[in-house]
Amino acid sequence: MDWPQKRRTSFARREQNLALIGAVVTGAVLATGLLLLVLSRINPAYTTRLRGTAVDLVAPFWASIRKPFDALSGGLDRVGDYIGIVPRLRQLTADNIALRRAVQDRDAVAAENRALRRLVAVAAPRLDLVTIARFAGSSSGSYVRSAMIAAGTRNGVFSGQAVRADAGLVGRTTEAGDHAARILLLTDPTSRVPVIVVRTGQAALAVGAAGPLLAIRDRAGAEVPLKRGDRLVTSGAGGLFAPQIPVAEVVDVSDTPRARPFADPGALDFVAVYRVYLPVPEAPVALTAVPVPREARKK
Repeated sequence: MDWPQKRRTSFARREQNLALIGAVVTGAVLATGLLLLVLSRINPAYTTRLRGTAVDLVAPFWASIRKPFDALSGGLDRVGDYIGIVPRLRQLTADNIALRRAVQDRDAVAAENRALRRLVAVAAPRLDLVTIARFAGSSSGSYVRSAMIAAGTRNGVFSGQAVRADAGLVGRTTEAGDHAARILLLTDPTSRVPVIVVRTGQAALAVGAAGPLLAIRDRAGAEVPLKRGDRLVTSGAGGLFAPQIPVAEVVDVSDTPRARPFADPGALDFVAVYRVYLPVPEAPVALTAVPVPREARKK
């Protein structure tokens, strides 16, 4: 007895149709890829135009798909920024409060200093500007580091005057002609500048080291270590350089500390020449002996 064959279900037919469609699509893709490969070998220019056309067709569709993802990513970034800005805002608020207190303390100290100066009538030497001169260039060698300025004795420039730029101290004049003068730069080995460490108040000497840096020697209170970034200013000792002129910044805190000058001779255009801060007083005139009349010697 022959049994009737079972009819295929719709699920089986659907699976067969999907497999057939997949095979057709795969074959079409492979054929298209092979065709494009052959065309790229035969006619590269045409293939380039074809790729450009495909990009033009796909770009709007791709942009519309990316919009929701970009919006979601931007929203997450904004949320992250908001979460991270709260502690940052708190830190900035604390820093602002500390800076306000520091400014108030500074103003109070400045007012106190002014009152004390008026009370004791402190006499401060006057800082006299001689001239503003163009920096004519610097020469560097193994041992000598000097520069020239376009001003001389006719402009009031003489040997032994301080020279500074807007950034800080440059050096001192050593020779002066009628229209030009030579400057001994801070980095010359014979240069010695009395300085003070602003942070600690320590006195020291900034000595030229025949290079781009200065050596810090003879530091008072050497047991207090220096820190990178410590600022050095002139102390006024010796009377040549006025106090509080920026000199250099500490960049090396080894056994022989080093500092980088604020004023770079290679980047200067104009410099200012100042008279000696505390000139050496002239020797007093010796009084000649005056004979005393005989009548005045009698009691």
